[in-house]
Amino acid sequence: MSLPEIGAHCSLESCHVNDFLPIRCRCDLLFCKDHISPEAHSCSLLRAQNTTPISERLKKLQRCAADKCNKPSLEAFVADSENTDGRTPAVCPRCKQAFCAAHREPAAHKCTAPDPAQIPVSRNEAGRALLSKMFPASEAGPSTPPDDKVVPTKRKTPPSNPKKAAQIRQVELMKMRHRAQPGDPKDKDKYVPVDQRLHVKVRVKDDNEEKIFWFRKAIGTGKALDLLASHFKVSTSNVLSLVCPGADDTADDVILQNDKLLSEQVEDGAQLTLTRRN
Repeated sequence: MSLPEIGAHCSLESCHVNDFLPIRCRCDLLFCKDHISPEAHSCSLLRAQNTTPISERLKKLQRCAADKCNKPSLEAFVADSENTDGRTPAVCPRCKQAFCAAHREPAAHKCTAPDPAQIPVSRNEAGRALLSKMFPASEAGPSTPPDDKVVPTKRKTPPSNPKKAAQIRQVELMKMRHRAQPGDPKDKDKYVPVDQRLHVKVRVKDDNEEKIFWFRKAIGTGKALDLLASHFKVSTSNVLSLVCPGADDTADDVILQNDKLLSEQVEDGAQLTLTRRN
């Protein structure tokens, strides 16, 4: 069954990735976050004037707020001053400053503003009082647990509708592609087409830390295992294995074979565990 189409393909021929959140440039074409800057896709606006490498129109645009970066900010380049209704500004979610595509993420410009998601809302006494006034607790007791207790997150049940499940899986895979780092350091500065990449979520057994990597589909499982051990700083003095969890709670975990290709044993977006053999 073919997966549903979500988002749009990047208009750059050498990329053409199906981006979940494509961005429309002022040249009216859609691009992924890596190629939205005018220089990255040889924007027609850059060639509007033959006398200068960048048109006068682009020179007047707001620059990226990052230190020593002279590229147009993403917000200034994609914003339409005549129609801003319903559009989320392309700015940093923390400091609200405008950056280019390369520096938009907080980590990329070393943002010092606090992350709203990390603010302990439950400790806001004024907010708690307002909630208590609007939604008084029932006779059975308070509906929220004390601040010093953590309620385990319930495991989400996958949808029974195959089409819905495929759509959710593709959305998750899109998110992984944006966050993944190359598992092989040699691929860091090389262009590898998306259709030749295998994306995996990896954690060490009995450790909650999880990282997302991509490998070339031609990589062997044994080599991928050694590279992951290096990323997680796990000693290879003992025998290690990559384990893929079963399809459901009733299925057994599968130990991957090191003499086979990784892509032959797991699918794109798989979750793996780095574990030691007993």
